[in-house]
Amino acid sequence: MLQFDSRDIVASSIRRLRIRDLGALLRQGRRRKRFELPLGKGIVLRPLLHLSGPEGREMALALRGLAGWGFGTASDNLQKTLSRHFNGRPVQAPQRLPTSEPRIAVALHLHYVDLWPEFEALLEAIDRPFQLILTLTRPDAALTERVQARFRGAEILVYENRGRDVGPFIQLLHEGRLDSFDLVCKLHGKKSGLSGPRMLLGEIWRRAILFDLIGSRDVVDRIVAEFEHSRETRMIGSRRFRLPNEWKREKAAWGENRAMVRNMLLTMGMSADSRLDFFAGTMFWVRRGALEPLKQLGLSLASFPDEASQQDGTLQHALERVLGLISAKISGVAWDDE
Repeated sequence: MLQFDSRDIVASSIRRLRIRDLGALLRQGRRRKRFELPLGKGIVLRPLLHLSGPEGREMALALRGLAGWGFGTASDNLQKTLSRHFNGRPVQAPQRLPTSEPRIAVALHLHYVDLWPEFEALLEAIDRPFQLILTLTRPDAALTERVQARFRGAEILVYENRGRDVGPFIQLLHEGRLDSFDLVCKLHGKKSGLSGPRMLLGEIWRRAILFDLIGSRDVVDRIVAEFEHSRETRMIGSRRFRLPNEWKREKAAWGENRAMVRNMLLTMGMSADSRLDFFAGTMFWVRRGALEPLKQLGLSLASFPDEASQQDGTLQHALERVLGLISAKISGVAWDDE
């Protein structure tokens, strides 16, 4: 009698071994030799999609998770994100001169400070004036020195680790630190676990969104121009993570947050039946004025629960959806859009 947890099974078949199966086993051994490349000292290079055993099951789960977000192995989303990562920025587009210079704040939250080099390179590529506001969960003198040497005038604030990236952003709003800006670009060092399938999803998720929002000067110029030409547009985020979509339908997009979202909408004097439309991952560009209704909620960092690796149903997850709903019109963008 064999008993399995269904999550551990990728594919299974049980029958008696036959003579002709020996040929298949031999071919499997030859195929493994053909794909594997011994590098010496016991090190073997093996293509990811030919892993077996526990590693193979973990890889299958990771790929299944990516596919559930529209990043299947052969999808344009994944292929273009990976090509953008390995090949660097595309050939610079013809310079697009904006007709205005809005006051821009980049509100970046970094719990994982090892990600700073990634953000540093992307922020430098913006190549237009902005105020960097960096929030951390612990003091870091070396990082502070490096950031301020690269981005003069950057504000670096240390907040308690509450509400993931949303808690510090609400605290910035609560303290009035965003009030003097026209546009705010909200970013954070997203990770979804330190190992395993969720880690892979988090890495792809973060890179794809960052490429879409601050991947080059041209990307940023297009976003700023969209805000200028469409006064109704209140928020712009990655179209790859705009929910609900063909991969994450409305039920999945709501998660365990519908009741809390409805209560917040009513508190702000908005319809509790507003159609769900938001950017998963809470990274976006937004008009500062669009955030004003949030002040009616009276929230601050202290309003958020203690960090306990919650995956859904908390204040930060509800606000992730509310941030999209309070904007009359939101728009999706991608770095590879024409």
